Amino acid sequence: MRNKNSSGVEETVLEIVSSIGSRESVVSITSESRLKCDLGFDSLNMLELCVSIEGALKIRIADNLGNIETVRDIVTLIENGSTSSRVARYNIEDYPLPRKKRHICQLKLIMFLSRLAWRFDISGLEYVPADGRYILCPNHQSHFDGLWIWTAISHKRVDLSKISCLAKHEHLDSWLSRFMLSMLGGIPVDRDGNSVPAMKRALTCIQNGYTMLIHPEGTRTQDGKIHEFKGGASKLAIDAGVPVIPVRIEGALHIFPAHRKFPKIFRFGSRYPVRISFGKPIAPDGKSVEKLIAQIQSTVGRLEK
Repeated sequence: MRNKNSSGVEETVLEIVSSIGSRESVVSITSESRLKCDLGFDSLNMLELCVSIEGALKIRIADNLGNIETVRDIVTLIENGSTSSRVARYNIEDYPLPRKKRHICQLKLIMFLSRLAWRFDISGLEYVPADGRYILCPNHQSHFDGLWIWTAISHKRVDLSKISCLAKHEHLDSWLSRFMLSMLGGIPVDRDGNSVPAMKRALTCIQNGYTMLIHPEGTRTQDGKIHEFKGGASKLAIDAGVPVIPVRIEGALHIFPAHRKFPKIFRFGSRYPVRISFGKPIAPDGKSVEKLIAQIQSTVGRLEK
């Protein structure tokens, strides 16, 4: 373990930032380099940075990265043991919220009603493992994507008390979205601030046997196209040593586009279709984050529409 004197801490932090930043930027990295603006660090890079620093200096900084901008800010944080980071409205360790028997019954009822309200066209279900140790990676069309994917899998193939997903922390702002977040095992993510605690919490859940659902696009599509996948899901899969199940969902955008407060339910003579296709598991063994996420996105793009 290194001594936490000023020069030693700065040297260690610069080494770690350089090892990560050299893959993202050709600019010279100094203590004044801005992590996001100059080096292009995203939430995945911040997670890798946090884990590396915590491992090298035997400290915990994950909860205090919200207002970090430069390399020097990290050094100051470590030396002072505090920062002006925003205080979260919630304790990330509380999520996923505990689910009692009545919560599982409620979720099963909602899944049953979903099958009555919409027509599910499902393919590739045989590719979903029975042991629950995997990460689902679907494209993202609506707020109900996760609900409909779990409905397609059904409680007979997955333990509903041990499902989880990453969801933007704004879902805590209304009773309906809070209810759905609770039912689906949501872990709130501060997408514009410090996402590292949520990523670390998700990794712990996967290691404890949870089945995780992550939308690699990060946000819903507005035009129906599948947009660039981010690397967080592949990083978690590699670190946890679990396969990724690529998933394609279609029809959800038409039923529940972003401008609607509630989904369309019935139309004359028939139900709106929700088409969900599961692909073969993709093992993370020996793959880089970049290669794995590229393979996931390519596979989702080729799945049946």
